[in-house]
Amino acid sequence: MSHHPSSLPQITFYTKAGCHLCDTARDLLDEIASQVDYDLTEIDIRNDLQLFEQYRYRIPVILLNETIVAEGRIEYNELADAFQLT
Repeated sequence: MSHHPSSLPQITFYTKAGCHLCDTARDLLDEIASQVDYDLTEIDIRNDLQLFEQYRYRIPVILLNETIVAEGRIEYNELADAFQLT
């Protein structure tokens, strides 16, 4: 059974260059992608002053279908739980 792209989980990943925790979170998202399909939107908070003010001390921030599921020092099990892989 094929899925339409709109039926995929929607991931929003707030990040910025030079953020070590963001790099780690991106690796975790790649690991999750090997187990489940999702649609990823990656947003650099430096391109939007409002987002920068909101997330600059919290990034990386990962939203699943518009709900924050992980931020800061993200662990694999947080994402696995969010995707119901555990």
